[in-house]
Amino acid sequence: MKEVAVQFENQGQMIYGMLHLPDGGPKHPCAVFLHGYTGNRIEDHCLFVKAARDLCEHGIACLRFDFRGSGESQGNFAEITADGEIADAKKAIEFLATIESIDTGRIGLVGLGLGGLVASSVAATGNIKSLALWAPAALVDFLVERGGRVVKDPYAWLPEKLKAAIKKSGRVDVGGFMRGKPYFESLKHVDPLREMAKYCGPVLIVQGSEDEVTLPINSEYLYDQVQGRRLLVVVDGADHTFSSSQWENQVIETTRLWFAETL
Repeated sequence: MKEVAVQFENQGQMIYGMLHLPDGGPKHPCAVFLHGYTGNRIEDHCLFVKAARDLCEHGIACLRFDFRGSGESQGNFAEITADGEIADAKKAIEFLATIESIDTGRIGLVGLGLGGLVASSVAATGNIKSLALWAPAALVDFLVERGGRVVKDPYAWLPEKLKAAIKKSGRVDVGGFMRGKPYFESLKHVDPLREMAKYCGPVLIVQGSEDEVTLPINSEYLYDQVQGRRLLVVVDGADHTFSSSQWENQVIETTRLWFAETL
């Protein structure tokens, strides 16, 4: 296995990542890892690193990268948007076409949290052969009833103090991450459920039963929209990032077996 630091550009900003290449063989399928909100290409307890190395050992190349504004990539976290991350994912897929040892007809996406929203949103337009969505965001828990109709409110779950801060200054510091209004506003016009319904490929969804970040109802709604082969796996007791060795091993093995069959 080789691990190669890579970079590519989107909208004048550099995106940095790591490419995992299996030994031998002229062409390899490839899984692109899309991290969550406030995450990076390593992810909590090195989940993405462990998963990428496992897949690579079984013949699947992997690309992990930081969205602009996250990790080591250029950009300001306070200015990230869902649209921007969708654009970054498309650029990553384009980048793979420049790697001679990658079979661009066998590209899969692994999306965690917001990365799951991104994966759902680009799958139908990016020549993607298979999806693995881990605790994916579908914005179902942002739907609220007002005046007799259901509307999408990305601010719905923010404490009133934080809502007031964003309204006043356009950004708010939460745990060292300066969260900006552009991100919340961008969620109003992305619809992963609609985009998922356009995708006809196989979809694996893995959800922790005790996830309090992306509620399980998101996975259930996404699952209902899948047009092709589908599998929903609920990891009993698991949180948002599957933060125990038992949970992460289950997620990685399930994903590896899925891609072995569908890529």
